[in-house]
Amino acid sequence: MLWRDRLDLAVRQVLDRGRGLSGFLSRLSILGLTLAVAVLLAVLAVMNGFEREMRERILGVVPHISIQGFADLATWREVQTRVMALDGVVETALFHERDLLAVRGSRVDAATLLGIEPATWTRWQPWSSAVVERLEPGQVVLGTGLARRLGVGPGDPLRVVAPEGSLEAGTLPVTRVLAVVSLIDSGTELDEALMLADFEYTAGMLGDAVTATGVALQLEQLFDAPRRRWEFRQQLSPAFYVSDWSVRHGNLYAAIRLSRDLVTLLLLSIIAVAAFNVVSSLVLVVSDRRGFIAMLQTMGATQADIVWIFLLQGAWIGVLGASMGVLLGWLLASALPTLAAAVEWLVGVQLLNTDVYPLDFLPVDTRAADALWLWSVSVVLCLLAAIVPARRAIRVPVATALASSQP
Repeated sequence: MLWRDRLDLAVRQVLDRGRGLSGFLSRLSILGLTLAVAVLLAVLAVMNGFEREMRERILGVVPHISIQGFADLATWREVQTRVMALDGVVETALFHERDLLAVRGSRVDAATLLGIEPATWTRWQPWSSAVVERLEPGQVVLGTGLARRLGVGPGDPLRVVAPEGSLEAGTLPVTRVLAVVSLIDSGTELDEALMLADFEYTAGMLGDAVTATGVALQLEQLFDAPRRRWEFRQQLSPAFYVSDWSVRHGNLYAAIRLSRDLVTLLLLSIIAVAAFNVVSSLVLVVSDRRGFIAMLQTMGATQADIVWIFLLQGAWIGVLGASMGVLLGWLLASALPTLAAAVEWLVGVQLLNTDVYPLDFLPVDTRAADALWLWSVSVVLCLLAAIVPARRAIRVPVATALASSQP
């Protein structure tokens, strides 16, 4: 039997509406596989979106490695020059952190004022609500979450209260009034506590000598940070403490990756169940088409021909189900942000909030590699699932099958 004849018989078994139980079971298997592939591709797109936004929006602006300690400004500049010369470091910038209270009327919130240099501000500019070329002394930029809690916006004054010395020493807190010039809306958890100001102003706002509390490093390879941290630690004196992004945000990133892997494994098992539903379907087809199989054998079809007809039928079910599943999953993933926004509008509740989740929107990143991988796995599983019915088909007794098919 020619290959095109084998394929023609297999396709007709799957698609021909007049095939009774055979066609019905084949279409049912295709439907189950389509839904399983579509759901898995849509879920993978969402998990990929969280991973991408975590990498670009959060890890793209926070320091990959930070060196902290107590030293004068000249020492910090020397440290900055030394680490900038190391391989893999693309940018360095000094920063100064101050713990303080932000006060707006009766609203008070504890915050950390981060004094940054222009190089660091450049990374935040894409999320700024106003065009701010550089932060001037006395200006401050707030995250949208912090601004919402304080009830301030661009153009409003904001009073900050910073400690100076200690109460035992008889010193009192120092109050400064800063001008809010912009808000940062990155859509991430960083917006809940972000407060940025000019580096030199922050360092000297209490009248102290201007110095830094640390130097921030950006690397060419983000995921090299844990390894490179130990290299930098060996090259600095014990007076400095070196940390990397994995210390503060690593658990969140690892949780997203782990969730993606677990969801993939769970939904892949659903695809496996849908694919191996082909076994039961084709076994019933063998029982329903005993006379057809016997007639083919009397007309000269070999056992290999019968086996290949059922294998091709299983593969064709996989091709149709996986192809429609990939198409449906791609469309579903593309529509998820719109559907989420519609649900939020209908119920009046924000589904994602940075008080709980790392992002306040539903990200989607549909990848062709995932679609191709799902399609290939589905087709292979369906092909493997057809082996058992194919072997069962060649054991159909010809004489008995022909006799039972006579009216």
